[in-house]
Amino acid sequence: MVWRRDRYWDPFDIMREIQEEIDAIFRDFMRGPRLWSYREPGERFEVSETWREPFADIFDRGGDRFVITVELPGVRKEDIKLRVTEDTVYIEAQMRREKELEREGAIRIERYYSGYRRVIRLPEEVIPEKAKARYNNGVLEIEIPKKNPIKPEKEGFEVKIE
Repeated sequence: MVWRRDRYWDPFDIMREIQEEIDAIFRDFMRGPRLWSYREPGERFEVSETWREPFADIFDRGGDRFVITVELPGVRKEDIKLRVTEDTVYIEAQMRREKELEREGAIRIERYYSGYRRVIRLPEEVIPEKAKARYNNGVLEIEIPKKNPIKPEKEGFEVKIE
């Protein structure tokens, strides 16, 4: 920023410049392969692959198990890989799209592969071999029992009056 006498000094100018630089760094970093790419006939085929992190909610139900719901829209049940260890849940789901269009006598084939990947660390140890999962309408629900469930204590202590 160049100091000019006809303008008042604003201490937030420096902060704005720094914010613009940070935004530019993240813009460049987040640029990656696109999900859809348009190619003219005759161009080389290129497969683009993009992974996203799905939204997840983790609930502690009754103190004896965790219930995790994960949004995986557009994924078939057969394309989901789920792995549970004593303290971590690994989710990977792949989507594949293929489309053939005929235009001006040429056939254009468009494909993309994308999907979801997520690693969720659990706050307590669980029993991985007893985990259960259900997938319905784009939502994966995972139920995992805790290894050492904490019994909920009664509120307060009953005190005998002398």
